[in-house]
Amino acid sequence: MKVSAALFALLLIAASCSQTFSGPVGSDLPVCCFSYTHHKLPQRLILRYYSTSTSCTLPAIVFITKKGRQVCANPSDTWVQSYLQNLKQN
Repeated sequence: MKVSAALFALLLIAASCSQTFSGPVGSDLPVCCFSYTHHKLPQRLILRYYSTSTSCTLPAIVFITKKGRQVCANPSDTWVQSYLQNLKQN
């Protein structure tokens, strides 16, 4: 009887651990935007940018500012396209 109780407890612990660690690793999660900025950012504040994952429902360009802020922008906006061209050249 004691063996079956210990075995049951061991199986319960193993099941809870497998559920805990079966999720995706943090770095594998896509960064997605759910809205765009309504303001044009000053270009002098932008250090770099990246595009959101294709698995995101809203395509976006994420600008990273000198203070480390991440700002989502509409890739179709003319100011965003202009900033991308300038950043690619530098």
